[in-house]
Amino acid sequence: MKLALTDNLSYKFVALGVAIILWMSMMGRKDSTLVKDFELQVLLGPNLEMETSIPQLVKVEVVGPRVALKKINQMSPVFTVDLTSARAGRQVIQLSREGLNLPIGARVLSLEPREFMVVLRESKAAREAH
Repeated sequence: MKLALTDNLSYKFVALGVAIILWMSMMGRKDSTLVKDFELQVLLGPNLEMETSIPQLVKVEVVGPRVALKKINQMSPVFTVDLTSARAGRQVIQLSREGLNLPIGARVLSLEPREFMVVLRESKAAREAH
């Protein structure tokens, strides 16, 4: 049995049309950008407290599909920094994407501030226990 190029020609045109439509939809897909302020939340260990003030907000620029950015707009805008294992003293905290819980497809372009300095000391309860 010999297959010719013209066999099932209508199916081949339909397949080609579907392939072109899929290709065009993927090429035409553009990521959008969102700039949003997130409340900075610092998690401290039970024996530590902050001696200095920290920024209240982190400005985050995110790029991704519109669906992902819509989810970001609906989520609780909190940027978390985990210092539960930090020690007392001066700390320079580098902010990174790990402080955010972003949907799949969203990428962080920039953070402002990128870092901040905080001085940690033993809490009053910890000092009294010594």
